[in-house]
Amino acid sequence: MVGYARSCWGFNFSWGVYQQYYVEHNIFNGATLSQISWSGGIGSASVFLTTPFQGYMVAQFGLKKIIVAGILISGSGMILASFATSLWQLYLTQGFMYGLGAGMALFTSVAIPVQWFEKRRGLASGITVAGSGVGGATLAPLNRYLISRLGHQWALRIVGIAAITIVCSVLPCIRTRVPPKKRGGPLFDGMFVTFGYLTPIFLMPEFVTDIGLDPTVGANLVGAFAGVNAFSRVATGFVADVFGPLNILILTSALSGLACYMFWMTAKNLTMVTVFMIFYGINAGGFNSLFPVVAANVIGVEALAASVGLLYSGNFFGNLFGTPLASALIAASNGSYIWAQAFAGLITFLGACLPLFIRFKEEKRIFVRM
Repeated sequence: MVGYARSCWGFNFSWGVYQQYYVEHNIFNGATLSQISWSGGIGSASVFLTTPFQGYMVAQFGLKKIIVAGILISGSGMILASFATSLWQLYLTQGFMYGLGAGMALFTSVAIPVQWFEKRRGLASGITVAGSGVGGATLAPLNRYLISRLGHQWALRIVGIAAITIVCSVLPCIRTRVPPKKRGGPLFDGMFVTFGYLTPIFLMPEFVTDIGLDPTVGANLVGAFAGVNAFSRVATGFVADVFGPLNILILTSALSGLACYMFWMTAKNLTMVTVFMIFYGINAGGFNSLFPVVAANVIGVEALAASVGLLYSGNFFGNLFGTPLASALIAASNGSYIWAQAFAGLITFLGACLPLFIRFKEEKRIFVRM
């Protein structure tokens, strides 16, 4: 329940709306898209900054205290970002503080539902992380509306205060089944997937204006992506319970990369962009919903609460550098998105290679549930 409520905010999906607004209205004195995109990269990467230490933090302070501290830091980051007048302040607040707090709250809670299920573990995990899709489906258009009516400063303040209030209200629902236990095991590195995963989401509001569409369309498309993504996370978890979480994780990662080549690189109008966001949303949810399940199978449920943060730590570099690298490719290509799209597709497709290696190392037969 806590994991669902925390994920339900899905504020990360809304970054592209703010990014497009900052560039269009020159909020930070001539800062370029590439420079502003670093705030989104820092925020996404900072989510994973404390992950190597969360096992120790949970053991010392307990889950509830870590979640409370995380949401207070995250919400405060949004509120303080409303007062930012320079890039370094934006990096510190909407970037670092938001990401740091979000990671503390999120990764300590995603391990809880997996403890309570065995046969339907994939479905339980999918429902939990689907919250970010539900939040994103409403928050991207909502943030766009708040910005247009009240300005970006009050939009940030409203969302920050609401995030703190909602998450704290469901804290009494938290219950753990097994005590945290440290245990060694292989790290499942999601770095390659996250290098490309957020790039289409963050760049979409800017991309639609580049092909002649209204900026509001970009926010609505991100919202549509998040809604489809929420449904996909639940459906992916259900399918994974039948065919195996590792098998479905490989398939959805590969299809996410393929979508960038098939639909995004060829998108020149609203129809094709919509097709891309729907297809990408269907498949991109696999990593988030299935990672805790695969991790539980690899290291055991007893070790998951203490180790899930460490297992997610590989995402740090992908989230930090992914979108800024794509933005730099756009700048180097005189505004063309072709190389950024190719980069996102390739790096996401490569993200399927590591789980594929692990899968065939454990079981060489193809039609086996894993």
